Formats: sequence, C-alpha cells, structure tokens
Amino acid sequence: MTPLDRAIFLAINHGLNCNFNNYWLGDATWLGNGWIGFPIAVVALFFLDRSAFWRNTLVLAAAGILGGIALNVIKQAVHAPRPLTVFAPDIAAGRLYVNVLFDRLYWNSFPSGHTQTAYTVATVLSWAGTRSRKMNLSASAIFFFIASVVGVSRIYCGAHFPSDILAGAILGAGIAAACCYTARAWATKRLS
Repeated sequence: MTPLDRAIFLAINHGLNCNFNNYWLGDATWLGNGWIGFPIAVVALFFLDRSAFWRNTLVLAAAGILGGIALNVIKQAVHAPRPLTVFAPDIAAGRLYVNVLFDRLYWNSFPSGHTQTAYTVATVLSWAGTRSRKMNLSASAIFFFIASVVGVSRIYCGAHFPSDILAGAILGAGIAAACCYTARAWATKRLS
C-alpha cells in the first residue's frame, strides 16, 4: 500500500460522505455479494440469449468458482490489513475517522472479493450479450460501469483500499475472460 493508495481512500471515504451516498453506495456494495450478484446475472443471461443460456450459465459458474478460489488463496497468502487496521493509531488518537458501513473489517483486504464478483459478472454478461448480438460493446460498458460503482462503494464503506479494488477487478475480469475464451474455443472446436 502506497501513500497514494491511502490518499485516494481518504478522498473517497471522506469526500463522498453524506446520507445520500450512504444509501445508494451502501446498496451498490451488495451487488458484489455473490449471493446477490450471481442470481441477478443468471436472470440477465436468460434474457440476453435463451438459446445459449445453459452454456453461458456454466461459463459464469466456472468463472465464479475459479475466481473465488484464486481470490481466497491470494487473500490468505497476502493477509493485508484493511483500512481500520492501517489507520487504527490515528483513529484511536482522534486525528482521523473512517466512514464504515456494515461490518467493521480488519484483515484480508487484498484483493476485494465484492469487486472481483462484480467484474466477473460484468465480463460474462458483456460476452454473452455481444455474442448474442443483443448488445454492442458500448452497451456492455454499462455492466463495467456498475462493477466500478461496486468497487468505489467498497472504499466508501471503509472496507478496502483502491489497490484492493484494482486487484479484484483484474482478477475477476481476467478469470472470466479466460473462461469465456475457453468456452468459445471449445464450441468452435466441437463444431469443426
């Protein structure tokens, strides 16, 4: 974690702090919870491409499982402190506060699991939507915008630093893209 990481965290966590943001950013963070994000994605996959629904759902499941395993291995290996731990001396001395919504978390900050989930979902939905020709790349950017809002919400909620968010985004999108590519290659090979 760098001084820039801390500065961006404080700018978002403090700079955006207001009751309105508590409401909508607090709700946005739940979209990164796998128990919420993945069922919503399954419903979206049904409407994006019914003919390939089961294949696309399998790709989403594979990306979610592989991403979840990788995320937990990295979290346990790095065991990075969360903002409440890093800023604990300043908080105790009354020099600083951290806006915290929901649980007070202290360890296993890197990478952000909520962001990883959001980017996994965004990547698979974008792939399925463009593949079915129901969406173009510009329209699929909406999924990545929502995933980015989830990432920002994790900083706003006091749970993660920006580097955690960036790592979660790369992990989620990277593993999901690999699963999408593998599914496409397998389907192409099977048809030839």
